[in-house]
Amino acid sequence: MSSRPLEEAMDRAERALLRIERAIERGAMHDGRDDKLRANVASAIAELDSIIKEAGR
Repeated sequence: MSSRPLEEAMDRAERALLRIERAIERGAMHDGRDDKLRANVASAIAELDSIIKEAGR
């Protein structure tokens, strides 16, 4: 069984986590952008959910 799809899914998950971290950092620096930050985090979490589901196949 090839682990390549799992490796690719983990790479995408790592990139999503980095985007979350950057969004949090930007949000902490600019008050009043909570809605944008929440949307970014929600999007990243949705992507992580998708990656986890794909990796489980």
